[in-house]
Amino acid sequence: MAAEQDLKLDGATEEAGGAGGGKKKLILIIVGVLLLVAIAVGATWFFLSAGDADSETSETVAEESVAEEPEGPAQYVVLKPEFVVSFQVGPRQRFLQVSIEVMTRKQEIVDALTLHEPMIRNDVIRIIGEQEFDQLRTAEGRVALQKKLQQHLDGAMQREAGSEGVEAVLFTNFVMQ
Repeated sequence: MAAEQDLKLDGATEEAGGAGGGKKKLILIIVGVLLLVAIAVGATWFFLSAGDADSETSETVAEESVAEEPEGPAQYVVLKPEFVVSFQVGPRQRFLQVSIEVMTRKQEIVDALTLHEPMIRNDVIRIIGEQEFDQLRTAEGRVALQKKLQQHLDGAMQREAGSEGVEAVLFTNFVMQ
């Protein structure tokens, strides 16, 4: 009987300790959840307040870009027909066919490009013909040619139209044989 009482007492203490342990686990879980919620709220507040600082700088950038707004929509002048230039590379004859469009935002530049197209075509063919064929096969060579043509056309428009305004020279077709 004493053994039964000992067993019952041991079981009773385990049940009492188990209930206390369950309460401890419940309290730890609640504290952990509250801690996670606090961290989430803090992180959200931090990122949103950092976003406000970014939006202030982006508003400043937006105001600056509005101040530097282009004069008008981009206009493209197509120099038709395509340019075909021959190159003597060693014993072989090589050819380059390129379609060029000129981008500007000024109507007077569009009018001047149209009016002076024969002179412009002559200059473009001359400039392309002065290039090395192997150099034009590289991306850097094509970009250098675009810059050279843009600078030349901008200078020609300064002389002929009285204002600069050639923003870009675009190759819409570039075939080498």
